[in-house]
Amino acid sequence: MDDDSASIDISDHEIWEQRRARLKALDSVNGTHLQAESKYRWYLLLLDAVEEGNVDKFIEAVEKYSAEERVSLSDIIDIQGPSGSSLLHVAAGIEEADILRTLLEVIRDKGLAAKVNYRGDTALHVAARGGRIRTADLLLGCSGIMDMANDTGNTALHEAVKNRRYELTRLLLSRGSRSVYQKNKESKSPPYLAVEMGDSKNLMLLMEAVDGHEVLGSRMEGLSPVHGAVIHQRIEMLKDMSERKKELFYLRDDGGGTPLHLAAYLNYVDGVEFLLSKFASSAFESGEQGYLPIHVACKMDRLEIFKKLLQLWPYPDELLNLQEGQNILHVAAKYDSTSVIDYILINPKFEKLINAKDKEGNTPLHVAASQLRFFALIWLVIDAAVDLELVNNDNLTAFDIADEQLEKMDATPRADQLLAVPVLEAVKAPTSKDKVICMPKGLHPGRDEEPPHLNRLKDVASTRMIVATLIATMTFAAGFSVPGGYNGSEPNVGIAALLNKPMYDVFVICNTVAMYSSIISVVILLKTQPNTFWQVDYFLRKARLPLLIAIAAMSEAFMAGVYVT
Repeated sequence: MDDDSASIDISDHEIWEQRRARLKALDSVNGTHLQAESKYRWYLLLLDAVEEGNVDKFIEAVEKYSAEERVSLSDIIDIQGPSGSSLLHVAAGIEEADILRTLLEVIRDKGLAAKVNYRGDTALHVAARGGRIRTADLLLGCSGIMDMANDTGNTALHEAVKNRRYELTRLLLSRGSRSVYQKNKESKSPPYLAVEMGDSKNLMLLMEAVDGHEVLGSRMEGLSPVHGAVIHQRIEMLKDMSERKKELFYLRDDGGGTPLHLAAYLNYVDGVEFLLSKFASSAFESGEQGYLPIHVACKMDRLEIFKKLLQLWPYPDELLNLQEGQNILHVAAKYDSTSVIDYILINPKFEKLINAKDKEGNTPLHVAASQLRFFALIWLVIDAAVDLELVNNDNLTAFDIADEQLEKMDATPRADQLLAVPVLEAVKAPTSKDKVICMPKGLHPGRDEEPPHLNRLKDVASTRMIVATLIATMTFAAGFSVPGGYNGSEPNVGIAALLNKPMYDVFVICNTVAMYSSIISVVILLKTQPNTFWQVDYFLRKARLPLLIAIAAMSEAFMAGVYVT
């Protein structure tokens, strides 16, 4: 039995020697310059031979090509298709590894294995993408190829992870791939890709490959895999990473946010609970803007998460944005987070926050006014504890700030922004008594000078109001002076003479529509006297449609009246 095995081994060895000898003989052929047409024709023939996987047939095709075109083996191996892929790329992508083995054994320039196609892929990228273990193993014998990145920034390890090639991932890691930390053009490292795909098996392979004493977080490039697990809500992966590589949880995103910041932003309740149970101190770590995770919850109006974060610290007045000195109510008011605002206002333990001032002296009401937050202002002004008369460091009340902010806007305000000042007017919010002294005329021209074209807009509003009033008057009169008059004889005394005519119905309907539309237009236009530039512009636009309807309907009513008579 042993003699038979030895005989087979010797025979196999001799076959490979013969194959190598046949290919090496082609190296001595004097190369010639091939025309593109001939090159692509032969590339297709060789491509078919490679994909068939029969090494002997492939060698025969190469010998035939070399003999007919007088080209060397190196030139044949270097021949490329339209996508820039060489025969090595093709051989790396098939299941049979014999052809690739033969080529790698006979080529003198091992650098050919590192050549890339037009997408930047090496033959190893192709093997990794297809999960070709044997071909990948052969290619790893070529130096410098393992951690090469293609045009998307992906190394072979990235491709193996993306395509769930577990054995190939294990092979690359066992050969010492350093791409575990490397990011691609999307700023995604292999661990992040594994998390993104929900691939726990590949993630564990990557975690296990890192030396136990090595600080993975300090070398990790791009997006943090922990942040990725939060984004994709992979709670089991969060647990696995916390057990194996806890330092990953201390990585920050580009905005300086922790995983807890992100979980609060995305309203990922399970993630918040887990992070608080394992990394409670991160609740008091601020991002680049000075926001704590609880401020993010306030910003996004995440009431449930807000309550959970609040349980960690019994003194809410100390939970400040370190840059602006704003408390949780300031932040909620700034972003119109009505659920959080309501919860704070009805809870007595937050009483200190209601009129607290930030570094600029602004109360939550000032902040809501500065952003023209209609709904936040509604909640705040109806609360008896809110002091409407407080001024900030510039001696401005909330009303002063809202009025000034509306005047300074370059773009047309939204409808809710236009209603911010009326809300404060409705509760008789005062202006500052000291602002004339502290802010003399001309210091803020946006507040003291009328915006351009305000008078012209008011003239347009007045003209349209006259037109709308005339239409309302005429249509009202026409409703009683109907076409054809009234019957004067029994039994239909006082009934419209043309009542049974179809066009009479058209007259009545159009006349009624015109009258009510013009009245609506008049009511809207009344709001422009007096008002700010943006409010006049807003009400003009709102009054335009009913006025046009009134004009059109009155014209139809006139036509119907003439026709029926």
